[in-house]
Amino acid sequence: MKLKTVAKAGVGISAAILGAGAAVYECALNTKLNQKLIGFFDNPAPEQDALYKGGLYDDCQKWYEENCGEDQTITTEKTGRIHAYFFDAPAPTHRWAIVCHGYNSSPKSTAVYARHFNELGYHVISPSMRGWGNDETRYCTMGYHDKDLLHAWIDYVVQQDPEAEIVLHGYSMGAVTIMLATGEELPANVKAAICDCGFARCVDQFNTVVKSYAKIPGFPLVNAANLVSIARGNFDFRKNNPVDSVARSVTPTIFLHGTADDFIPCENMQILYDACSASPKAKQAIVGGYHACAVLKDPELYWKAVDGFLAEVLPQE
Repeated sequence: MKLKTVAKAGVGISAAILGAGAAVYECALNTKLNQKLIGFFDNPAPEQDALYKGGLYDDCQKWYEENCGEDQTITTEKTGRIHAYFFDAPAPTHRWAIVCHGYNSSPKSTAVYARHFNELGYHVISPSMRGWGNDETRYCTMGYHDKDLLHAWIDYVVQQDPEAEIVLHGYSMGAVTIMLATGEELPANVKAAICDCGFARCVDQFNTVVKSYAKIPGFPLVNAANLVSIARGNFDFRKNNPVDSVARSVTPTIFLHGTADDFIPCENMQILYDACSASPKAKQAIVGGYHACAVLKDPELYWKAVDGFLAEVLPQE
């Protein structure tokens, strides 16, 4: 009788943990629910909040609204219909930039990057990532299936312009997307990757977030959430490891990260840089930069690092 009681208790505990894991999964990856809940958890520092008010941020947002035009779509067998905004270069060119937004965001959040590349003379594509923006899926994949979306846009560019020279830029989840893609075979047209504040390992990132926001250890909730994700056909957290992808990469890559980032800790940059097999590679810490706003904290240093790296791998036309 005692063994039966213990067994029943064990089943009950397991069910409770799995149920809690399902709740974590929905809160983190169900994008519609996440957008409703984010206000309860997101509490930016006053200095960080101030970066999104006025100045460079507002100027770039206005530029984006005035120039983004209509949402563009393509359809592939692997991705279904996917969405992006296009910005034509001011003069004929073979230079292209694909800029990928982050978690709980949309293409418009890439405005500061899109404008910079466009003003440098690039055609720019700003896609909606899985579950966000105009994308028609419901669940976020933290870059895992987004890499297929990125491959589709790269293929589209090469079909339109066989001489294209493509730069990939992403921040946060967008950086993860790019790193995962560079770990796979890419056309020679892809010349450089710019990865801003991406994580090295998805499980580690979920553990960090659960501990930070819920004030409890990630185990076993993250493990349970992963089981739910696998069972629902989304993705396996354990296979979403940009650090392994950059170790296979041949795409010249620069890593950037704000030192005050408390969402994806800055030490991820060093881990990724050390693992990266591409040549050349570079890194740049932005002192005092919060998550996903290093470019707003110190735009001069940010673009000096990025443009200098691109000048090395992409000589002037």
